[in-house]
Amino acid sequence: MDAFAPLGDRDFRLYFVGEVLSMAGTGLQTVALGWYLLERTGSATSVGIVWAVGLGSGIVMLPFAGPLADRYPRRTLTVASDAYRLVLVAIMAILAYAGSPSLPALYVLTFLVGLGHSVFWPSITALLQEVIRPDQLTAASGLAEITWQAGNLTGAALGGPILVAFGLGTAFAVDAATYAVSAAALLALHPRPAPAEGPHPSGLAMARDGLAYLARHPAIAGFGVASVIPWVATISLNVVMVAYVLDILHLSATGYGLADMTYGFGAMASGVLAALLVMRVGEWRTMAGVLVALIACYTVIAATPAAVPVFYVVLFLAGFCSSGFRVVTTAYLFKVVPNAVMGRTSSSFLLISMALQVVVTLSVGPLVNHTSARGGFVLLAAIVAAGLALLAAVAPALRRAPLSAVETA
Repeated sequence: MDAFAPLGDRDFRLYFVGEVLSMAGTGLQTVALGWYLLERTGSATSVGIVWAVGLGSGIVMLPFAGPLADRYPRRTLTVASDAYRLVLVAIMAILAYAGSPSLPALYVLTFLVGLGHSVFWPSITALLQEVIRPDQLTAASGLAEITWQAGNLTGAALGGPILVAFGLGTAFAVDAATYAVSAAALLALHPRPAPAEGPHPSGLAMARDGLAYLARHPAIAGFGVASVIPWVATISLNVVMVAYVLDILHLSATGYGLADMTYGFGAMASGVLAALLVMRVGEWRTMAGVLVALIACYTVIAATPAAVPVFYVVLFLAGFCSSGFRVVTTAYLFKVVPNAVMGRTSSSFLLISMALQVVVTLSVGPLVNHTSARGGFVLLAAIVAAGLALLAAVAPALRRAPLSAVETA
């Protein structure tokens, strides 16, 4: 299997560019806003709150976002989401240029931007099925992970220096520009086939259909939940890592951006190597192995003396393991979940993930304030261990059932 074969397709290349740029804006905003809040308030709790607010918007929107992705053209939804986020982030830039924006204003705008994220991600995930041939899904899933991480690390690399050199307003302005170029790239691609046109049931009825599908296939439901639990740890890492870099390593915003970028480089490597690991040892051994290694990474950071080189090396490995797991689980879900309900099932899993993320991000800030960032890394290891336990619980049922037995909606 050629891991780069999907790049020969013009539409996938445009998909690649659109996702890279959209994620670059998000990554830049993450680093700049997280560091700004921690420096301004001196508390990891404020960073946790802004993450929880953004994730909370997902809980509001995702029950509708999945049905939207199955009911309307997915390219249209991704482009509209980019345009919507562009406007809101531009408002954030204007407020920042005018002076120190109030925390309530930042929280409200973060919530509104999060609504756009919640429509964009189920749509862009499901759109991949319309861009690439079925026999290239695993390779395309790996490359899609690269796009996500390439964008994230580009934004992370720029976020710290832009914040230090030009201020929060410029960081937001660059973020807005990335959404504009992303929308242009996605407009230029030609997906195939688009969701069927004609009369559709209501959004709530489609959401019920998606949940009914998962109820008929509990092993897939359990697998989907297991697939997003490590992502809960990854999101919470943004709260823990900024405190670790500032309070334990005593580095600057640029050092924080480099740490986020190092994690992204590991994740990018997984986009290519995860497919090769699957070929060599199989899907299930790969999934279990990278989770065990991820638990070890977070434990090492929590338990060993602080050293910048060690921290960066372990972050690279953590990025590889977390994203490698997502590559393999996403490709597996593409195999077993019909295209007709993929948007709804993706949004169901994202909804569960975001609910968990809100709880954890609100908890990890006070935990870090009370115990230091090391306690936060202990919590991350425990979260990943829970995902490993759930994966082990559902694996026997899925491995016994032939794919054809679970492919019907």
